Amino acid sequence: MLRRNSFAILCSCLVLLLSLSFMVSASTAAADSKKRVLILHSYHKGLKWTDSEDEGINAVLRTRGSQLEVHTEYMDTKHHSDDRHYQMLADFFRQKYSSMAIDVIIVSDEDAYNFMLKHHDAIFRNAPVVFCGVNFFDASIIEKNRDTYTGVVEAYDIRSTLRTALALHPDTYRIVVINDRSVTGLANKKILNEVMPEFERKVSVVYFEDLDMEDLLKRVSALNRGDIILLMTFNKDRSGRVFVYDDSISLVARASRVPMYGVWDFFLGKGIVGGMLTSGANQGKLAAEMALRILDGEKVRSIPVVKESPNRYMFDYEQLSRFSIRQEHLPEGSIVNNRPVSFYEEHRGKVLAVAAIIAALSGMLIALLVNIERRKKTESSLRKSEEKFEKIFRFSPDWIAILRLSDGTYVDVNDAFVKMTGYAREEVIGKTSLDIGIYVNPDQRYEINEQFLRDGRVEKNELQYRMKSGEIKTVERSGELLDIAGERCIVSIVRDVTAKKEAEMATLESERQKKLRKEAEIKMLQAQINPHFLFNAITTIIHYTRTAPDVATELLMKLADFFRKNIKPERERVPLAKELEHCEDYIGIERARFEERLQVTYDIDPAALECRVPPLILQPLVENALRHGILPKEQGGNVVIGAHREGALVRIFVQDDGVGMTQKQVEVLFIEPLEQAGEGGRTGAGIALQNVNARLIAIYGPEHGLTIESAPGQGAKISFTVPEC
Repeated sequence: MLRRNSFAILCSCLVLLLSLSFMVSASTAAADSKKRVLILHSYHKGLKWTDSEDEGINAVLRTRGSQLEVHTEYMDTKHHSDDRHYQMLADFFRQKYSSMAIDVIIVSDEDAYNFMLKHHDAIFRNAPVVFCGVNFFDASIIEKNRDTYTGVVEAYDIRSTLRTALALHPDTYRIVVINDRSVTGLANKKILNEVMPEFERKVSVVYFEDLDMEDLLKRVSALNRGDIILLMTFNKDRSGRVFVYDDSISLVARASRVPMYGVWDFFLGKGIVGGMLTSGANQGKLAAEMALRILDGEKVRSIPVVKESPNRYMFDYEQLSRFSIRQEHLPEGSIVNNRPVSFYEEHRGKVLAVAAIIAALSGMLIALLVNIERRKKTESSLRKSEEKFEKIFRFSPDWIAILRLSDGTYVDVNDAFVKMTGYAREEVIGKTSLDIGIYVNPDQRYEINEQFLRDGRVEKNELQYRMKSGEIKTVERSGELLDIAGERCIVSIVRDVTAKKEAEMATLESERQKKLRKEAEIKMLQAQINPHFLFNAITTIIHYTRTAPDVATELLMKLADFFRKNIKPERERVPLAKELEHCEDYIGIERARFEERLQVTYDIDPAALECRVPPLILQPLVENALRHGILPKEQGGNVVIGAHREGALVRIFVQDDGVGMTQKQVEVLFIEPLEQAGEGGRTGAGIALQNVNARLIAIYGPEHGLTIESAPGQGAKISFTVPEC
C-alpha cells in the first residue's frame, strides 16, 4: 500500500515539473519574440524639445502594444559635454547592452547622432539607426553606411520666419539674433551664416551670443522700436550656467519690449510672436514610423532621409494683440494659438438646445393663447347673438343676409344690403347668390360654404362682389351658422372696404417710400463707421487696460457714446455745437492712439454754433484728415476745425497739414476711391467723402457739396456751406 502511494506521488511530481518546464519555455519564447527598441536622446528629460520628441516617438511605438520592448536613455549633454563624459557613456552603454540584441535605435539631435556615428559599431554592432532633430546634416557622412542609417532632418526655416517678421513689421531696421555656443548653437550658427546675407542687404543684423544671462537681459531690455529678436537657443551662458528652454525664454520675454520670433513650436505661448515653426513631436513621429518600417522587414537603404521638415506658420494671439498685428496680415493657413473662445463657441450645443426649447415653448404658448382667445370670442358671440340679432339686423350699416344652409337661398336681407347692392329685397328673396351673380369669382362661394360646414363660421373673408350696376366692390364677409326657427341658416355680415383698401394701399406705399428713404439715410450714416478706427480704438483701449485703467474706462465710455450716436443718429438736423461734441468724442479716442503726434484746434465763429446741420456730417471729414492726412506722416500733424459766416451762409471746414493730394487725385476723388485709382500719397480716401458729399447735395443742392483744396506735402482743406439758421 505504501509503495503504491509513493509511486503515485512520484508521478504527480514529474507531471508538475514537466508543466513548469513548458511554462518557462513558453514565457522565454514570448520574451524573445519581442522587438527591442533603444531611444537615445542627446539632452535630459524635462527639456521641452526633448520631451516633445520623446512624446512623438512613443505615440507611434505604443500602437504596437506589447510587441515592443522600449529602452530610453538620456545623454544629458546640455549639462555635460566634455570628452570624459562621452567616454563614460560609451563604457556604460557597452556594459549595459553588450549582451542585449537591439533591433532598431532611434537617436534625437546632434550629440546622440554624432555619438552613434563614433561608437555604433563597437557597442551596437549591426543595429539600424533612425535619427531625428539633426540640424546640420551632411549626407556624405552616412553614405557608406546607408544600410544602417536613415532619419529626419530638422530643417527649421529661418528664412520664412524672418521674411514674415519683416512683412509684419515694415519699420524694422535691425534683427537681433540670440544664440548660445552649445553644440546646437554652433549648428544654428552655420545655418544662420547661410541665411542671413539675404537680410543684411535690407537691415542690420547683430548677434547676442557667448554672454552671461545678466548681460544678455540688459542688452535685450535696451532694444527699442525698430528692433526685432530672432530667438534661437540660449541653454548655456558664458559662465556655464544651464537654462532649460522655458526658463531662458521666460527671462528674455520679460526683459523684451520688442517682438520676438522663433523657429520651434515649444517657444509658442511663452513670449514669441510666432513664425514658421518646427515641431519636435512631428520629428519624433516620423522617426518612429521609419523604425516600425524597419522592424517590419523593410531595408534601411530603401527608406530615404526626410530633408524637409513638416513646418507650419504658427502665432500667439496675445503677442499679436500686444504688437497690434492684424490676423488678416498673417500668411495664408497660419494657426493662431490662445485665441479667446466666446461663451457661445464654448457652449454652442447647449445654447442652441436651450434656444430651441424656448422657441418651441413660446410657439406652444402663443398658439394656446390664440386658441383660448378665439374660443372666448366665439362663446361670447353665441351667448349674445339671439338678444341683439334683431336690432343689429335692422339698423346695422353693414349689409346682413340670412341664407338657408340646405340650398343657399336668401331668406332675408337688411336695408344696408338693398342700399349697397342696388337689388330690391324681392329680387333676391328665394334666390341664390349664383342666381343674381353677386360673386365675381363663383368658386369662392363653394370655398366659403365648405368653411361654414367645417368650422361653423367665417371671419373677414376678403371677396370681390358685383353690384346690380356692374360695379365691383371689395368686401369683408363674416358669418355664422345659427338655428333660426328650427332650420340651420347662414347669417352673413358684409362690409364694403373698397375705400379702406384703396386708402391702405396708398398709406402702405407712402410708408414704404418713407421707410426706404430712412433706411437709405441710416445706411449712409452707418456706412461711415470705419472698421480700421474700431479695430485701432479697441486695441488702444486694451493697451490702456493694462497700463492706465482709468484712461481705458474713459476711452471706452467715449467709444460707446460715439457708436450710439452713429448707430442711432438724430433724425432731424442738429446744432453745430452738438455736432462738434460728437467730433470731440471721436478726437478724444484718436488722441489716445496718436498721443503727441496729433494737435487739434478750433476756429469757430460763436454765432455759427446754433446753425443746424445734418447729423454726423462733420466727423467723417475729421476722420479723413487724421487717417489719410496725419497718420502717414511719421511726426504727426495739426488739424483745424472751423466755421465762419459768409453772408447768408456758414462755411464749415476741416483743414490738416498732412501729406496732401495731387490735383489729379482731387479730380477723381468723387469718382472712385484713391486706393483704387492707383495714385501715391494720400491713398484710401474717397468713400466717406463721397457719402458726405451725396448727403449735402441731396439736402441742400449741388452748390453746397464739398470743396477740396490740396497740394502734395501741403495738407488738405475740405469745406462746405449750409444756409445760416
